[in-house]
Amino acid sequence: MRSAASVIALVVLASVLQGAFAANSLPDKFYGKWILDHSENFEEYLVAKDYGWFMRKMILLASVTKVFEKGTQPNTFRFKNLTSKKDTDYDNISMGEKFEAEGLDSTQHIVTFEYIPSSGTVTESHLKVGDAPDTTDTYEYTVDGDFLVMKMTWKGVSCKRFYKKE
Repeated sequence: MRSAASVIALVVLASVLQGAFAANSLPDKFYGKWILDHSENFEEYLVAKDYGWFMRKMILLASVTKVFEKGTQPNTFRFKNLTSKKDTDYDNISMGEKFEAEGLDSTQHIVTFEYIPSSGTVTESHLKVGDAPDTTDTYEYTVDGDFLVMKMTWKGVSCKRFYKKE
């Protein structure tokens, strides 16, 4: 009796630990190089963010590539945002852990990546250092076939950007 209960307890513990580890690591389907293919409602999103006409056009014309790679430290990943204007490169990211890094706007951000297993979504949150928490930008990533789909919402305006796997 005692041995069967011990085995059941170990199986339950292993399942819980596996679920916790899965929520703390980047799923394999996200790894790779993703090149911007097309967008839906992106200019409207930029209007909601109060970008002027000229800046919106510059952003719309920029080439963008997202890269997810294994980190240089165990159990971490690396995320690169490559654009025709500026690149960011964050290494040794652990899910759920905040870190400070330079954003595409050349200011310091508090950045957090999280994985939500129930929806298969990775979120990337950015809060400019010194700004109020209600100004946090959150980007939601899902994989749909050969596309990395990035969803963004600001003041009720949502857009999607579709990146094709290279």
